Amino acid sequence: MFIEASWQSSDLFPSPQQLIFSIMDSIPYFIFAVVWIVISAFLYGYHISALNSAQDAISCHSASLSNELNPSSFAWTAPCIAMSETLFGLLTASYTIGGFLGSLYASRLADNYGRKHALLTASALIGSGSIIMSISNAFFFILFGRTIIGIGCGLNTVLVPIYLSEISPPSIRGSIGVMNQLAIVIGIFISQLISLPFAKSYDWRWIFAISAAVSLFHLFTSPLMIESPKWVLEQKEKYTKKSDATDSNQQSQQNDDFEDNSTLLTIEDMDHSAIERQLLLNSTAHDGSNQSLALNVGFKDPISISQLLMDWRSDPALANGLKIVLLTQIAQQLSGINAVLYYSTSIMKSVLPTQAIYISLFICAINLLMTFPPIFLVDRLGRKSLLLFSLASMALTSFTLAISINYAFAKVSSIAIVLFVASFSVGLGPVPFVIFSEIVPAYAVSAAGSLGLSVNWASNFLVGMIFLPMRNALSSPDGDGDGNVFFVFTFVTFLFAILIHQNYK
Repeated sequence: MFIEASWQSSDLFPSPQQLIFSIMDSIPYFIFAVVWIVISAFLYGYHISALNSAQDAISCHSASLSNELNPSSFAWTAPCIAMSETLFGLLTASYTIGGFLGSLYASRLADNYGRKHALLTASALIGSGSIIMSISNAFFFILFGRTIIGIGCGLNTVLVPIYLSEISPPSIRGSIGVMNQLAIVIGIFISQLISLPFAKSYDWRWIFAISAAVSLFHLFTSPLMIESPKWVLEQKEKYTKKSDATDSNQQSQQNDDFEDNSTLLTIEDMDHSAIERQLLLNSTAHDGSNQSLALNVGFKDPISISQLLMDWRSDPALANGLKIVLLTQIAQQLSGINAVLYYSTSIMKSVLPTQAIYISLFICAINLLMTFPPIFLVDRLGRKSLLLFSLASMALTSFTLAISINYAFAKVSSIAIVLFVASFSVGLGPVPFVIFSEIVPAYAVSAAGSLGLSVNWASNFLVGMIFLPMRNALSSPDGDGDGNVFFVFTFVTFLFAILIHQNYK
């Protein structure tokens, strides 16, 4: 395995030959590896809701300027950045636009430089963007910082599920994959929690300073983390092919160049069979309804998104897997979950006007708590079962929510939103991230992940743009019929349940 050169002299870490199995042999190190990876998912979730509760403080709403004359921190900056509702909407949307761009580039970065170094790039982007946002005094700069953060988080949405899958033993791969979604919802919840005391002029900047600190921690602890065993094997295969095509002098020169360029140890002394055994372990699916396709393709070089789009029609295994990846990623956003998370406060104002912000925080807590059951269920019940249960439950609760909002049944509306979020959390939330590295051939995992998550981000942007106009169009000017929009989500979730049932074999 490629190991950072600084590890070679340390007795605290296993030898290169042992590192391939160190993840599974050492439970504490495996836990560290999982936590280190999902910090990236945490940052993605954190920035989903980082602007929500602090909107008034950031945008100079008059009610939020109580401490303008006596700032407790960031006194050398402006108390806020004046912006209209439209500009704040653009600021919110810039995160999604950046995420779309980052997810499109993720496969190239992951395949060329490795999963670890790609995550480090993402953390550097998120850290830089967070610093820019925390010290910005003009709209352009805070917009620029938010977009950079979005690009980093777009990379993370693709990289984290792949990395987790490739370091995990097959018997718990699904459970470990759910950690991605768990970290995301922890990030959402922590961001909402932090925003409550910091939703004041000047102090709102701490929300982004904290993100910068987490990113720096991620970067500084990176020397302790190993690269994906599967990616290492792919690089060895590429290197072996090049070596076979050259004479011994050229081969020796290439070895030196390879070490100098990548600052990594050579792998000539590696136990190749050990690496292959690990790949076999990492390529065996543990879903009763699916058989991994990774072993059916040998060691074919990873393909790009453009190659994926050209080849999928002629490759049945690739076509079937890609269809499920796209269906589940689109369903995740069009189900209406982000509409509830983004606009839960405004949804509930019509029925519980004085308690809406606390209901929003409570919803985030439910989202967090209900992500734990899939950790234990995903490898027992199977991915498809959880998806179908989740979609069916969301259709039912969405229908209930629509009726309860229309008739101002406050308690029923609160319960319906909680159950809607809980239904999402047990299946449609985590499973799409778990399966895309399992149901397409190994050579297409990065490309399929990038394509699927770019579609996810695009769908997210679409829902964010059309939700409020659609809600207003389906209701009367006096507010009657505000719940009608959830009849649309009822139909959508039911439709995707049918499509996934028919196509997920």
